[in-house]
Amino acid sequence: MSPDAPQAHPHLGGGVKFCVACGSPLLFRPWTEGDGTMQLCCSAASCNHVHFLDPKVAAGVVATIGGEAVLVRRAHNPGKGLWTFPGGFVNRGEVVPEAAAREAFEEAGIEVAVESLLGVYSFEGNATVLIVYTGAVTGGAPRALAETTEVKLVAPDAIDFDELAFDTTRAAMRDWRERMRG
Repeated sequence: MSPDAPQAHPHLGGGVKFCVACGSPLLFRPWTEGDGTMQLCCSAASCNHVHFLDPKVAAGVVATIGGEAVLVRRAHNPGKGLWTFPGGFVNRGEVVPEAAAREAFEEAGIEVAVESLLGVYSFEGNATVLIVYTGAVTGGAPRALAETTEVKLVAPDAIDFDELAFDTTRAAMRDWRERMRG
């Protein structure tokens, strides 16, 4: 590649090529003088739209019954066959703790009283920011639904971190285990 050739976005490659506002080609370049961050920018001087690639916000809840966390085995990729606590992407305009409770109902059939923030988890190169709460199961019986194949309860000292689906899941479960020991 010549030094003058346009760069591809490091997280998209060449997957997004055209401006959503006018259809002109996009360039990955500094978006404003003095900022230093690289963005996908419209090549048309008359448009100059910046296509910011904001992170995806996900919410989850470590919901407990008798001091044990509800874990679900994922039915779909990414992480198919591995375990996590109920969680998923927050819909635009949705309140984050309500999204966590909604995901618990969708994935495990449980109603959850969301209690406190456990942590916010993100890792370099990963577009997802995961916001995790603790909560107590207030209704429903844990069961596998369309997005899960199995549900289990796990004590803080019985977590098998090798069977957890994501770095963010492992980080949150470590924090939960420490909080429960505390």
